[in-house]
Amino acid sequence: MNLTLAVRALALLGAPWIAFSVLTQGALSTQTVLADGGTWARGVWQYLCYFTVLTNIFVVLVLARAAWKPSDRRGLNAPPVELMAVTSIVFVGAVYNILLASLWDPQGLRKYNDDVLHIGAPILFVMFWLLRPRGELSWRDGLFAALWPFGYAIYGLTRGAVDGFYPYFFMNPAEMSWPSILVNMTGLVSAFLVAALLLVGLDRTAFKLQPKI
Repeated sequence: MNLTLAVRALALLGAPWIAFSVLTQGALSTQTVLADGGTWARGVWQYLCYFTVLTNIFVVLVLARAAWKPSDRRGLNAPPVELMAVTSIVFVGAVYNILLASLWDPQGLRKYNDDVLHIGAPILFVMFWLLRPRGELSWRDGLFAALWPFGYAIYGLTRGAVDGFYPYFFMNPAEMSWPSILVNMTGLVSAFLVAALLLVGLDRTAFKLQPKI
């Protein structure tokens, strides 16, 4: 199997697999809001405030386009965009399993979806990214990739200021002071940038080590 076929196979597997968990977890989350007296609109709105959810949707879109046009390196499959996606989904897995996993104990379908979105999706997408052509990234693409968590920090804090719901304790002013929140957000974005630059370095090193024909 050549690399293009392998990329398409992973994309064809990953896009619907991850999308199923995104959608069913959204339905479960919305049911919880309904049980508390909220509305469907409120449930969907609240579900779409999580970095995990938005990043997994992003990954599904990248994989879906790659399944359709695996050799086309434009749009959602442009190298800087795929770098943003792979860094984001790896970050989702790392932050969740280090900081958040111990805070709840999901069961049944929630547990399955939790594992897919925080473990399965990062592993599959890293495999997908490693099969892509190497040597197409520049160091400034690391800065581009970091726009995703930076934009999310603004989005999440702005939403919270409007409706009072903050998805994560480390960005909730009811639990932390604003200086602490800013330190947290700066630290996370900085860690993300470092991770993106490490992946750029890996890309450039792998390209240099490829046998030249």
